[in-house]
Amino acid sequence: MGDGVLIYFGYPEAHEDDVEQSVRAGLAIIDAVAGLETANNLAVRIGIATGLVVVGDLLGEGASQEQAVVGETPNLAARLQAVAEPGTIIIADGTRRLVGHLFELEDLGPQELRGIPGRPRTWRVVSDRQEVDRFAA
Repeated sequence: MGDGVLIYFGYPEAHEDDVEQSVRAGLAIIDAVAGLETANNLAVRIGIATGLVVVGDLLGEGASQEQAVVGETPNLAARLQAVAEPGTIIIADGTRRLVGHLFELEDLGPQELRGIPGRPRTWRVVSDRQEVDRFAA
């Protein structure tokens, strides 16, 4: 979608560790992009939000075909990505509750996010805590 990528974890089939896998994928993407040798410095900004969405009919044709998605979650993720610094992941508070202590996080506090009511609390993912498994977390 333009210069962005929208990834759904839990669709079309949900798994109990989808939230964890989304954060791990984000960390892997940041590492992969940082390791690219290009003429220009590339960096990514990632926003992750967790919630219910309704996935509907296909829009567009060919390579630009995508499914219509309705709900607050994709909008929140896009707004989180917009406030993230290059090379970082920002997660919503609901996502933070689900990842528990699997990752080292920095509390960024409430953020003003365009189009999002209130000031949702946000967190920056600092690193993976590999010594902690998801059941202990």
